[in-house]
Amino acid sequence: MNKILKLSAVALLASCTSLMAQSKNFSGASLGISLSTVGVEVSGSGNSNANQSGTGTTANINSGSIGKVTEIAAIDLSYGLELGSNSLFVLGASYTPGKAKAGTGTYTDNNSDTVTNTNGSSTTGSVNLQVKDPYTIYVAPTYVVSKDSALYAKVGYSKADIDLSATGSAALTSKPSKLEGWTYAIGSKILLTNNAYVAVEASITDYDSITATRATGVNITADPKVAQGTVTLGYKF
Repeated sequence: MNKILKLSAVALLASCTSLMAQSKNFSGASLGISLSTVGVEVSGSGNSNANQSGTGTTANINSGSIGKVTEIAAIDLSYGLELGSNSLFVLGASYTPGKAKAGTGTYTDNNSDTVTNTNGSSTTGSVNLQVKDPYTIYVAPTYVVSKDSALYAKVGYSKADIDLSATGSAALTSKPSKLEGWTYAIGSKILLTNNAYVAVEASITDYDSITATRATGVNITADPKVAQGTVTLGYKF
């Protein structure tokens, strides 16, 4: 009986040691290079001011949208802290240097701007959006599945500078310069060697609404969203 108890204790200790080793495989500092396919959607609308030319025209709702699929590269730096035998708390940041064209779209004024449109027809303008130097600071609770694979969920605060230009009926006198919002993601990480790894991730970023003002004084409110699929090749120090 004593021999059985001793053997059971040894087996339990070996199991715990093995699990702790699995967690340790993913802990510490990591640096990766990411390549993402990004889908951008920005939909906007605005109410035109009535009586802009003293005619008493009733305000209508104007609308527009921007959409684009593009590829971007980013640098990802993170640090994993062991919480137990098979879990980690990861703190990290990703950054994309430079800028990327987020999309070109149209904005339609449905005959509510009596200053520039008096013939009863809609007018249309073009809108262009570029995103510059986006970054995300995140936390990623991680569950270690085996000695060389792990699953994680991620929540992050994201920010970017933007360059918004417009022509025609969409021409602007004031416009936003920044995007801020939250990123949510799920992913998996696989060790290729003791140090090299590959990670695959799907994420969505919901930015706060932004507001711009047209030359006629009309405010346009837009709601930017970004869906992203990412592959990261990295090195764990």
